[in-house]
Amino acid sequence: MDRVPVAITPYLRENELACADAHRVAEELHLSPGQLARAVSDQTSVRFNRCQLGLFGYGPKAEGLSKIVLPARHVPAEIRAEIEAAAVDGGIACAKVWEIAERHGYPRLGLGNIVEAMSLKVRPCQLGCF
Repeated sequence: MDRVPVAITPYLRENELACADAHRVAEELHLSPGQLARAVSDQTSVRFNRCQLGLFGYGPKAEGLSKIVLPARHVPAEIRAEIEAAAVDGGIACAKVWEIAERHGYPRLGLGNIVEAMSLKVRPCQLGCF
């Protein structure tokens, strides 16, 4: 895990690491996203940003600008059914949202918007941010 700080260095912007870059580095190092995130948290002061579902890291939270996710206007029935089947206690795992997005050819942010429209919480985050 000592190689993590070196591996993330090219991707850092103002001491922040984008979600997509964290996943890229985790794959390169043959780590799970969670393993990478724990190493980053334990060994650095780096913060994660730019969640691929639009849930955090896009601006100051205090100003209500950290999220870019918006409730989708239309939720296709087959996607709704799949999300509902995967939801537990008002939430759905980030990894499951990614799977559904991939299966249906949707961008991850698009699925984040659908989850938002369905009033579900995404939890847990693959990076452990929530």
